Amino acid sequence: MNIEKIKVYDLFWITAILILIIGFILSTDPESTLDINIHATYFVIANYHLTILLFTSYFLMGLGYWLVQKLLKKQLVKPLTIIHSVILLGSFIIYWIAFFYGKLFLQNPEFPLFFDSRQLMNIILVDEVLLIMFVATPIYIINLLIGLFRKKKHLMRQNP
Repeated sequence: MNIEKIKVYDLFWITAILILIIGFILSTDPESTLDINIHATYFVIANYHLTILLFTSYFLMGLGYWLVQKLLKKQLVKPLTIIHSVILLGSFIIYWIAFFYGKLFLQNPEFPLFFDSRQLMNIILVDEVLLIMFVATPIYIINLLIGLFRKKKHLMRQNP
């Protein structure tokens, strides 16, 4: 498959399916949860619910890109699409790299001031959520609005 033929909505849909597969594999235990500690508040989310939420959000983002590009035949702003895609797809990749790094290297640190895997995952999750909420989501919305309201450029054909 030619890499140039893969569209941004395909990447989001592939990531959504990967989230669904990984989430269901890792959440086989009904008691498995994600615990996020922010100051004195603990947020406890079932892995199953988190999987469904992430799958739905990545799928809907891909659907938004597909609707504007394929169905409405409108052009999006390429730099905004790239920035949004790098943030969202990159955060997915960084999360799993940190997850496996934490599982492999941070289980029994020899020096007590090192992060343990839970602290590392909490820091990464909070940073990614803030980056997605305050940077990527506004870029996505602006990009879709520009694409929806942009007039089509008609190419003038010159006769020889």
